[in-house]
Amino acid sequence: MIMHTLGSATLLLAISSMALAAAPTAPSGSSQQLAKCLKSLGSKVITSANSGAYEKERYAFDLRYTFEPEVIVKASSAADVQLAVRCAKDANVAVAPRSGGHSFEGYSIGGQDGSLVIDLAGLGTVKVTGSKAKVGAGVRLGKLYLELFKQGGWTINAGTCPSVGIGGHALGGGFGLLSRKYGLLIDRIEEMEVVNADGELLKVSATSHPDLFYALRGAGGGSFGVVTSFTIKPVKPASKVTSFTYEWNLSDNDDVLKAYLEFQKGSRDVGVEMNVAPDGLMMYGIFQGTKSQAAAAMKSFFNAAPKPRGSDVREERHIDAQLRFAFISGPDPKNIEGLALRPPYYPGDSRYTKGKSLVYPTMLKASTIALFGKWGAIKPKGMTANYLIIDLWGGAVKDTSASATSFIHRDAYTVVEFVAEWDANPKAKPGKPDCKPCLKWMDDMYEELLADYKENYSETVRGYQNYIDLDIPNWLEAYYGSAVPRLKQIKSTYDPSNVFRFPQSIPLE
Repeated sequence: MIMHTLGSATLLLAISSMALAAAPTAPSGSSQQLAKCLKSLGSKVITSANSGAYEKERYAFDLRYTFEPEVIVKASSAADVQLAVRCAKDANVAVAPRSGGHSFEGYSIGGQDGSLVIDLAGLGTVKVTGSKAKVGAGVRLGKLYLELFKQGGWTINAGTCPSVGIGGHALGGGFGLLSRKYGLLIDRIEEMEVVNADGELLKVSATSHPDLFYALRGAGGGSFGVVTSFTIKPVKPASKVTSFTYEWNLSDNDDVLKAYLEFQKGSRDVGVEMNVAPDGLMMYGIFQGTKSQAAAAMKSFFNAAPKPRGSDVREERHIDAQLRFAFISGPDPKNIEGLALRPPYYPGDSRYTKGKSLVYPTMLKASTIALFGKWGAIKPKGMTANYLIIDLWGGAVKDTSASATSFIHRDAYTVVEFVAEWDANPKAKPGKPDCKPCLKWMDDMYEELLADYKENYSETVRGYQNYIDLDIPNWLEAYYGSAVPRLKQIKSTYDPSNVFRFPQSIPLE
């Protein structure tokens, strides 16, 4: 068994360089060709010649990544996207769609120098008609929740971070606190509008381009086309929900996690996550019902778990619970309008981060639980936050067959995200040197957990593609498994020239 030994930053540079070398090289004069082709878009086109605008627009969420796009197109319509894709194809320049820009490896800005980034923030409308919602691919989750609430009291089964864009989140699966009740976000998508490699706008659904519909729901993050809109089926939450947080000392790690993992067999109305960090454990979530109903649904857990050191339980509207777990900063953090992320509001999430994941197919072993406590207790120098997020899956996630979409992790018992953050200042400057102790903590922890995973669960490692990671062993198998042959075939049909390419895009061969 061979473990990776390179640090994350070193391995990222090495693999990115190889990927760039392997990709078709833009011909001489491509910049001039692109400029001429894109001229009709006017000020929507940003290049390094517009130094101020370029420096502002070329960075995404994680400021570690300083790739230099050839061009950034600030699209405001599907037609803008169509023209940009046609021009990129003619100039042999890779296309990188950007919805919220939260890719863990900087793929929202290409994952390499020289891409054409299509920023979709201008495609930001949400319109509910009857029991369906048409959502622009540049909408961020905070705004989506707010607009669905305003247009009839609806919501959707997506994640908690308000600044994440629906585009990448949905196309990689889209897990959230309602997923045990309603499945993944991809399970509520009925139709997408997609710009293909030829610049054509396709309507994609179960009956129109069904192969592409299959591929986009789970493996669609930038490999097959640019999704410009989603038609989704929103859901009506309970009239009153119970949001909660409970905290324990880290010394209670083993007993708390053993009790927590039994939730997987419990009510689908409980959507819950657990954080393990140096300052202790925190369980948080939303129950679809009143406080008394929540207490009954969670009684078995509290009978088995140690008494928490603190708690905060609230009966409220679902939109208020969503605001609570969005961690909005601003003059009135209790105002749901903050979900729209208009200044001076901003999401309180990190700007320098490294993430990894593992998908566990069964109940966790005692050895795994102990390792979570061991590594969660360590806080390296320079770290502003480090934690493990343990998500319970099951429930409605399993109701959809693993062959119905390209998302293969339907049998997941729990999915664990490992996160290191440093320099959480929202005004942090891009391109600072990596926090080496932070990355060492991540690499050393992950190496030990991989050994435990292969010994106790499977020699085939599984990871969640929305926590994309260049270091994961055999990434194509880890993220897409049995779907790979079909995905390659669909890629060759819809993008034979490999217009949509980045270091971990679906390959042609």
